[in-house]
Amino acid sequence: MMLIKEVPRIQPNTKNLANYVLKKATRTSGNIPVNMSNIKESAKEIELDFNSRLTAKQKSNEMHYIVSFEESHDEITDEKLLLIGNELIKGHFGDNRNLLLAIHRDTKNPHLHLVMENRDFDNKPFFKKDNYRALENLAQRLENKYSLKNEKISESRNDPNPTRLNYASKQYESRTGQESDEKKYKNELKGLLSSAQTPEALFRAMIEEGFTIRANKSKTAPKKFTGYYINKSSISIKPSSIGFQISKLAQKFHVDEAGIEKLILEFEGSPPPDAAGEIKAVPGPYKPKTNRRESLYTKFQTTDGVNYTSKNEKYKSSFSVRRDGVSFTNPNEITIKAGIQALLEQGSKGPFQVSGSEDFKRKAWLVSAMMGLEVANYKPTQTDLKALYERVKTNKEKYPKTKIKLLETHLEALKKEGLDFDKIFNEPVSFADLFPEQKPPQKPNPPINQRAKPLASPSPEPSNKSTLDKAIKDAEIDQHLKTHVKKKGGYRR
Repeated sequence: MMLIKEVPRIQPNTKNLANYVLKKATRTSGNIPVNMSNIKESAKEIELDFNSRLTAKQKSNEMHYIVSFEESHDEITDEKLLLIGNELIKGHFGDNRNLLLAIHRDTKNPHLHLVMENRDFDNKPFFKKDNYRALENLAQRLENKYSLKNEKISESRNDPNPTRLNYASKQYESRTGQESDEKKYKNELKGLLSSAQTPEALFRAMIEEGFTIRANKSKTAPKKFTGYYINKSSISIKPSSIGFQISKLAQKFHVDEAGIEKLILEFEGSPPPDAAGEIKAVPGPYKPKTNRRESLYTKFQTTDGVNYTSKNEKYKSSFSVRRDGVSFTNPNEITIKAGIQALLEQGSKGPFQVSGSEDFKRKAWLVSAMMGLEVANYKPTQTDLKALYERVKTNKEKYPKTKIKLLETHLEALKKEGLDFDKIFNEPVSFADLFPEQKPPQKPNPPINQRAKPLASPSPEPSNKSTLDKAIKDAEIDQHLKTHVKKKGGYRR
């Protein structure tokens, strides 16, 4: 499989991009000279070179594409990846431009980063009509030529109504590796559509699953029907983004469009109430310096220092800051993070108390954990812990917090010992139980075969020993016993 994604540069910074791409690279290729022993200097030189050919109307002179593969790491070599990447660039963009290829193997499957100058050596900017369609056709030819897997991508290629996400959801999934709410809800709707036998059954199932149907009506002629949209929680879904247009529903169920419109009006509900949540905290004496680069300032605006709204008018998410907490309206993770940053500026360091829906509590716990902070009254489930672990793996350079490192140490130890998460986390585990001490993890114990041969009598477990510590300790004892028995030639009867 070759999945090619263009990464839009909303706030271009070629130096940061080059630094990121090179820092995680296992192999590189291209015609840009790179000194891997001094990546920062190389990134700076790349930016200076690219920007030297910027015109007054251009904000950026770079192009950035990511090519993902379905093969596992051991199924495709670096050489083959670079061969495919170079052929892709030559066949679509042309290799008469500055270009850099980098292989990353820090995710489940390998992927390529293609960083290219927009202007070629003749100073002509890149332009290709039907750019994405041409890329898709070339990708299919390369898949056949290099015998690449395409089981997953072929399903989406053959889907007459592919799920399309807005920019914010794409960014969220790219940043976190998690499924966005928009994608989750759209997949739910597509599942309902595939199982419904009649349009009445479809709309009834949508209502039962928590979706709200709203008709669009003309402002000048209120009785005139102009379309409809779907809501769930704070997410608004355009029917055309999932194949739910009135014309397509009429075609699927073999009814006329007037019949579908009548059903929409029949099942139309009131707009969903705004979602709400609250984080409470005790203000502290410590007042950190204001960081204007934080989400609190870059993504939100305020006129009174109390009520904050998104700078992007499309998003209805907002929050209000009080001395003892923050209240949220239609909160998402970015809003929650900004609200917590406001609490930190008031001197509060947690632990926080959260109230609201379970979804809000889970998001507040996850965001707090990524910031190295605690939520006292939420106990994460296995799914929550695994989600946090994946975030840590993806962002461990961005979040070098003591508690995050501790979590990674605990979960890595469990993986190495081959223990099943579900057996250990058979009930909610408190965040505090994972981190009984707020200090960096101690140096690992020496290998078992370097310890003294006599088996010491077990000492009583301290009462504050965490569930994970006990599980790891048991695994070490089991391994020690196995080694001891093996050396002695087995048990004697």
